[in-house]
Amino acid sequence: MNLEAYQTILDDISLDSDKNYLTLQLPIYGMDIDERKLFSHFGSELGSRYWFRSKEDAYNIVGIGYLESIRRDKYSASSLSKEKDALYDKIQKVRLEEGIPSRLSLFGGTRFDTKETTDEWNDFAMVEFHLPKWQFDLKNEVLFYTAGISEVDLQTVLGDIVRELEAIENAELKADGKPVINMEKDLFPDEWKALVDRTVDVLDETSFRKVVLARQRLITFKSSADPLFLLERLDNEKGTYTIYYEKGKSAFISKSPEKLFDIKGDKLRTNAIAGSAKRIHDSEQDELQKSFLLNDEKNRYEHEVVRESIVHDLKPYSDWVEYDPKPGILENKYIYHLHTAIKATLNDDTDVFDLLDAIHPTPAVGGLPKKTARDYIMEEEYGTRGLYAAPVGIIHEDNDSEFVVSIRSMLIQANSATLFAGCGIVKGSSSEKEYEETQVKFTPMLNVLEANDE
Repeated sequence: MNLEAYQTILDDISLDSDKNYLTLQLPIYGMDIDERKLFSHFGSELGSRYWFRSKEDAYNIVGIGYLESIRRDKYSASSLSKEKDALYDKIQKVRLEEGIPSRLSLFGGTRFDTKETTDEWNDFAMVEFHLPKWQFDLKNEVLFYTAGISEVDLQTVLGDIVRELEAIENAELKADGKPVINMEKDLFPDEWKALVDRTVDVLDETSFRKVVLARQRLITFKSSADPLFLLERLDNEKGTYTIYYEKGKSAFISKSPEKLFDIKGDKLRTNAIAGSAKRIHDSEQDELQKSFLLNDEKNRYEHEVVRESIVHDLKPYSDWVEYDPKPGILENKYIYHLHTAIKATLNDDTDVFDLLDAIHPTPAVGGLPKKTARDYIMEEEYGTRGLYAAPVGIIHEDNDSEFVVSIRSMLIQANSATLFAGCGIVKGSSSEKEYEETQVKFTPMLNVLEANDE
């Protein structure tokens, strides 16, 4: 780290009194810093930390200390866009080295729907995105340090940052080990199966084609789960998105295979993912599972309605949409999905918050028609989804962004974890088979907790 050169840059700048924050962007090449060291060192920031790693490793970001947040109790694309622009406009940005392939971002998301929350989701607003004091881009080895502009001393700030970084490198990793389970039970299993049976009776081929019904599993522990243990377990499985999102006394965790969308310039990429089969971990049986999935009428139908809906939702915002009409197989550690990649070229006036509002929820987590399914979920489903199956991700100063559909997830509070899993219900669905499918979908979070016997 070329401190003398960086100090020369700082000596030549003037703090802008019209701005609220100063952000210094500097490389941390070769430093021994990872997610667990960051969470260990910044233990005092419990409740104000996040880790977001994308499936394709485009991003691996840790944020510490929420300086300011966009927070709304009702979703409004135009208001959120204005608030995002206003927040970025409050920041004076200083690059201490040119050519660094990294950008400051806001992290957060929106709840699945507007259903009145119960106590377990009270820490999370309907919509919120956070500007962190410390943002570590671990992929590109870059730090964004942000502080109140009235509090910054340009003569000492670099030394303060370096001392903090050195302390992070030397942080002790003392995890408590896996939490000891007191109790584990499915919530309302018989009632959920009965709901599936009632739902099959009201579905048809036109006015109400599909709805995704989710259920929950509750696990209690003898003591609270150690964040360092959870981070280590989350790092154990590659090939999925990783979300660890603290807010207040809660932590929302997801190992989702599903991208909602990403945007770079005027290019948007998204996926249709629907239809699933268990992965057996036997080569011959797994080939049979994949062949079944590609040819099964129910799964193909479920996949096609998801793809049709996403393409339909993109058309008002796109000059061009492309996809392969024949789906492929998405392989995850415990499950296979039917998968179609979709690409679009966005219109000039399209805003990221318009797209969030238009695409979420996809029929893979909501249903068709979208409003009918969403209303049905809010009225009939047991519990509140909160951030489960909702958009969570990062937004840059422009539209560039990446969002996850946060399935395969759980909410941790105090000495308990609530796990979420859902499945698509169409005419002809079997409540017993759908129940077994959700059992498989609990597996990633059970694996994080080391509560899985497999």
